[in-house]
Amino acid sequence: MLVDATEALISVARNKAATDEDLRLAAQSFFNAAGNAPPDDVDAALQSLSQHFDINDDSRAGFLALTCATMIERGWDPHVIAEPLVDRVSTLLKSAAELATACADSIVETDDDHGGSVEVFEKARKALAPEMEQQAAAWNALSHFWLPAIAVFSASAETRSSARHLRSDAAKISPYHEVGHWLQTILGVLDNEPIVAIEPQGKIGILGRISGIANNFQLNVLLMDSIPSRRFFARRRVPKKVVDVALGVGPQRSGGTVVGCWNLYAWKAIRSDGTLPAANDYGSKNSWIWNEGSPADIPVLDGRRAILLGPPSYRRTWQSQRLFSSLPARLAVDKVLSKDEADDWLRKMAAKSTPD
Repeated sequence: MLVDATEALISVARNKAATDEDLRLAAQSFFNAAGNAPPDDVDAALQSLSQHFDINDDSRAGFLALTCATMIERGWDPHVIAEPLVDRVSTLLKSAAELATACADSIVETDDDHGGSVEVFEKARKALAPEMEQQAAAWNALSHFWLPAIAVFSASAETRSSARHLRSDAAKISPYHEVGHWLQTILGVLDNEPIVAIEPQGKIGILGRISGIANNFQLNVLLMDSIPSRRFFARRRVPKKVVDVALGVGPQRSGGTVVGCWNLYAWKAIRSDGTLPAANDYGSKNSWIWNEGSPADIPVLDGRRAILLGPPSYRRTWQSQRLFSSLPARLAVDKVLSKDEADDWLRKMAAKSTPD
């Protein structure tokens, strides 16, 4: 029975004498019971487990969170555990950020040491740990909670949005703690964000909305799949299995290599005659939209992230994979632009990008 299995798992997690094997067996019993239980009972069980995310043993609390996250990745409602999980992560991030700030303040740069280096930071962190015990414990505890947090943020755009304020603290620790990097990345993911993408050379483009896209490698793939072609009998620009990976469908990677067909430019790269710089004009690199960046970095024009597509400067390739295995992505095309509509957008861009 699920209620009994849930109570047993909580009891083992709170029992200091219990072994890791005891905990594993209790979790397996919970999974077995949950597999045969009605949805409402499973939601209630997950909610019960989430009330113990704040127990003193961080590894045990993190194990309960990870158990819940496993259920979320199997399709259960993330919202039943979201609030206590975000509260715990928020508290830990705040304390960890305090430690990072104190470390930065304590570092004295010399000719031999650079304040931004990981080695110098780690030396400062270890030196400060005895006098900042709570913050040092939070720094270590984050390692137990980041995977459950990623699972919930992947499953719920609503929770991602409500937790976006955590990015500032995540940014403070991200140069020195991988948890900060990954939380900052996933909490920066845009949802239902309007875009306009135009290829000036062919006068083709779209108005659309993007969601769940973690980086511009992923965006590039979805643009290649979504931008129409003016040519008859045009083949797909990118294989379906590669598109599925970018959409969050199936495996996290396909094992294939993607070949880009465009340079992506910010809208201010447009010239007064409505054209883009030549492909071999490397002086225009400051206007490129780099694959390593994210959609949130793309400048906005009239409420839309604006992307211009030009001929590739070189053969750009990357592996077919996505950053977050369970984060679904989407590029919804709301309108395919006519040549006149594409021209209107290009004239608007040129007018606003050209200095008076």
